[in-house]
Amino acid sequence: MIGQELVPILLRKTQANIYLLVHEKGLSYSNELALKQLFRMPSDKNFLSRLEVVRGDVTKQNLGIPLPLYKKLIGVTTHIIHCAASTRFDLALDEARLINVNGTRNTIEFAKNCKALSQFGFVSTAYVSGKRKGLIKETDLEHDAGFVNTYEQSKYEAEMLLQNYADKIPISIYRLSTVLGNSKSGRIGHLTAPHQAIRMMYLGLASMLPGTPDYSVDLISSDYTANTIFQLYWNNFLPKTYHITHGEGSLSLEAMIDKSYESMARVDPEWVIKNYPKPSIVSEEAFDLFVGAAVAANNPILKSVATTLNHFTRQLLYPKSFERRNLKLSLPSYETNLPSIHDYYEKIVKCCIQAKNNKL
Repeated sequence: MIGQELVPILLRKTQANIYLLVHEKGLSYSNELALKQLFRMPSDKNFLSRLEVVRGDVTKQNLGIPLPLYKKLIGVTTHIIHCAASTRFDLALDEARLINVNGTRNTIEFAKNCKALSQFGFVSTAYVSGKRKGLIKETDLEHDAGFVNTYEQSKYEAEMLLQNYADKIPISIYRLSTVLGNSKSGRIGHLTAPHQAIRMMYLGLASMLPGTPDYSVDLISSDYTANTIFQLYWNNFLPKTYHITHGEGSLSLEAMIDKSYESMARVDPEWVIKNYPKPSIVSEEAFDLFVGAAVAANNPILKSVATTLNHFTRQLLYPKSFERRNLKLSLPSYETNLPSIHDYYEKIVKCCIQAKNNKL
C-alpha cells in the first residue's frame, strides 16, 4: 500500500535506480507492467531505465535472490526501504514472525553486506505500543502491556531486533497509524482491516464494536504518508523513530460510524432502503459475549465476521495518542499540510464498496 505510492515519488523526484523486490504474487510483473499496473505511471524511458523488478522472498536466506544477482545488488545498493510485511491480524504468531521478524532479520543482514549502504528505512506501525494507553512517545518501545494481535507483536519484535544493529547501520523507523488510501482518488492499494470493517457495515454484518464513542480512530492517507516518508528518508534522513499519524482532528469511533453510513447512503442511494442498523459501541464484556455466541452458532458468515472483528477492533479498548516531536522537528509543516479525513473519507468508502473479491 505504501510502496505503490512511494516508488512513483522516488522515480519522479530523484534519479535513483530502484530495485523492486517482489514476492511470488508479483512474479508476472515485467518492469513495464509494474510501472503501468502497480504504479499507474507512463512507460517513460527514463522511468523504465531506472526500475528493475527483482523476484525474491524476505523469509529466505539472501532474500531468495539468485546468487549472481545478489552479489550485484550488494555492490550497488546505497539505500534500503523495508516495507515488506504481512499486515494480516489473524495469523498465528509463528507465521507473523516468519514474515515480519525473520523477514526483517534477512533484510538487515542483506544491508550489512551492502558495500556502499548509507541508510536503512523501516516501515512499522504505531501499534507496536500494543495494549498501552495514554501518550506514546516516539522514543518508547519496550513494554509488557501485551498486544491485541500477532501483527502488533511481530512488528514490535522486529523493532526490538533492529536495535541490535543501530550501531552498525543508520536506521530510521516510520511508525504509521491506520492507512486508509489515497486522499485524492480514494484508491486502496491493499484491502486491510478498516476496509473490511466498512464492507461489513455496508453488508449489515457489523452489529457491534468494542470501545467508547469518543475513542479517537487515527486515520491517515497513503499518499501523504508516502510523501512524508520520502521527505524524512530522502531529504532529511536521521536515525530516529517517527510517528506518522493524524492526531487531533481524526474521527472518533462514533463519528467514523456515522460518516461511514452517510457516505454509503450517498454512494449507493438504494442501500438506504435496506435500513441496516449502525453497530452498537459496547463494553469489552459485551463484545466477548457476542464473539463467543457467534463462534458457537457455527454459522460460517457470522463466525467469519466475529472472528475478523475480534482480531483488530480490540485496539479500540486501549485509547492512546501519539507524540510527534521528532516528526515536527524534521517536518514543521506536517500538520499544516495534513489532508483532512473529512475531505476524502467518502472516496475511501466508495472504493471499499466497489472493490471486487472482498473476502470476509
